Amino acid sequence: MQKFIRIALLVCAVVAAVPMVLFGLLWLWIWSETRQVESFYREHHLLGKMWAAQPSSTNDSGPAREALLEIAPLGTEREAAIAILRKEGFGCHTIAEPITATRVRQSFIVAMNSGQPRKDYVDCQTMSPGRASWIVDLEFDAEGRLSEAGVAILYIFF
Repeated sequence: MQKFIRIALLVCAVVAAVPMVLFGLLWLWIWSETRQVESFYREHHLLGKMWAAQPSSTNDSGPAREALLEIAPLGTEREAAIAILRKEGFGCHTIAEPITATRVRQSFIVAMNSGQPRKDYVDCQTMSPGRASWIVDLEFDAEGRLSEAGVAILYIFF
């Protein structure tokens, strides 16, 4: 009978230890992910400023846009603005119409209907740790200067 009690206590101890070990592993994984995200944003100055201004998911972030415009203000030349984003790890390409900011899309429609010269749009995207997809749309005027910007942050869960 004592042998049975010892075995039962041992089984209970093991069963009780499993959730504690799993909780510890989960805590360790979350801590590691958090450190990786914080390290990434420390190394990427612009993305760090935009993330600090808007850490949550949104299709049109005014605060992140303002942080972007502090680094690449309106009037910045096209190549300089794109170089700033590429330095942060963004991949950029010219597009026909912006993906983000309805404000930018509306200005595009107004420009087309008013006979104004068509503007140049560039879409830039990157992924950061923590599964954040950053989308930055830039609008350039006929002289190739930054005239508008839009920022979207989308968290991808899978």
